[in-house]
Amino acid sequence: MKGTSSLRDEIKEERNRLLEGKSTGYKIKYYVYYYKWYVIGIIAAIILIASVIHSIRTSKDPALGVAVINADYEADYDFTAADFGEYIDIDEKHVVQIDHEFYVSADGEGAYDLQAEEKLFVIIATGQIDVLIAPESVFKKYADLGYLADITEILSESDMPDEADIFTGHVADDSVEAVDDANAPRHDERSGINITDFKVVKDGGWYAGAGEKIYLGFIPEGGNLENAVKFYDYLKGR
Repeated sequence: MKGTSSLRDEIKEERNRLLEGKSTGYKIKYYVYYYKWYVIGIIAAIILIASVIHSIRTSKDPALGVAVINADYEADYDFTAADFGEYIDIDEKHVVQIDHEFYVSADGEGAYDLQAEEKLFVIIATGQIDVLIAPESVFKKYADLGYLADITEILSESDMPDEADIFTGHVADDSVEAVDDANAPRHDERSGINITDFKVVKDGGWYAGAGEKIYLGFIPEGGNLENAVKFYDYLKGR
């Protein structure tokens, strides 16, 4: 510690010697040059801290997360999200999120398929979405993978759709190892609901010209199950 103090004194003395007799302008330029990186570092730290505080203050918790797969890109999902938010009367600290930027094929072999599926897996695993909507060919894949909850465990008996409108998945008994094994034991599970002719979906042109049925399923890892059921009711039309 003594050696450090001595070195600091020597630096201070040398600095005073260099600045002795210099003009005020020169001294200002010297100090700006000498301390500029310290000042820049402090300013950067202040900006970062302010940004974090702003993010915390303005961030909103999800009231509902929806993944819409292979839908029409130009449909107004933001309007639907805002309208549903009014429908369930959420407060200003919550938000409804409808992510429609998922485009995958039934076999999932394309490069973009892989990116979309990785994103979907992450947001499902982290509980960011509560509802998945997709055309039948793609919906089947996620139903058979066990991504979706059995609707009989979610909906009341009075809310259950007609049998003809229920999608039945064939889910592996042992999820992780058996998912990709065609010979693994499987069981039938009521994984989805046909929403092709539901008012919001049809009038909003989400899947105009899709040529196949559209199904909705509930994500068991999602934390907004009550709102997910309300969203199902909302899509039918008020």
